[in-house]
Amino acid sequence: MTYIYSVYLYLKASIFFLIFSPLMILSAIFMPSYLYPFARFISKGIFWTLNIERIIKGKFPKDGPYILMHNHSSFLDLFLLPTIIEGKYTGIVAKKNFKIPIVGSLLKKLNAIPIQRSNLNAAKHSIKLAEDLIKKGFHIAIFPEGTRTLTGKINKFKKGGFHMAVNTKTKILPIVVEGLFSIKPKNRWTIIPKPVKLIVKDPIDVLNKSVDDVLEEVEFIYFNHELE
Repeated sequence: MTYIYSVYLYLKASIFFLIFSPLMILSAIFMPSYLYPFARFISKGIFWTLNIERIIKGKFPKDGPYILMHNHSSFLDLFLLPTIIEGKYTGIVAKKNFKIPIVGSLLKKLNAIPIQRSNLNAAKHSIKLAEDLIKKGFHIAIFPEGTRTLTGKINKFKKGGFHMAVNTKTKILPIVVEGLFSIKPKNRWTIIPKPVKLIVKDPIDVLNKSVDDVLEEVEFIYFNHELE
């Protein structure tokens, strides 16, 4: 029964996405001011079609920009964060995602930055592109773990995003996500709908702090938060 229900949910979400994502691309071309509200609408719609309730604790700040960091447990993370972001934003996304039909086009319209983790020089270039966008007022979303967890537990954080924060003197906004791993982990194709929580923590100032100090401060928040 779980398999049949998952197929139904995927089909429903796919139809919704295929209908509205081309309109978002058109809005980026002809009505740029509607791009981010449209992205928020589509992201919320994905969770609605999958019968997943979002529970939000805390408020997204009105100022910024911020470097948005949150734990990575499911491909649905790509749609979850845009449901709460205020203002213009983009993210650092695995290069392979740009090859997905329609998704790749949307990522480009949202100024998403491809990253190839296996290539150090290419990864450094991606960080530099993100720093340039921060200076233009964009929030930058990253997964500090670098990849999805296979166990549900938070993996060790990479330093790239923390270098970015210190280099640009940009505050980090930690966002803890609970529940997505049990809904759709990397190693299971079926979906089990249940509520998911987004917990917006207080911003972390990076002024006069080293990369290691900031990393330790952010890790403390995540590793001392009991997930699910």
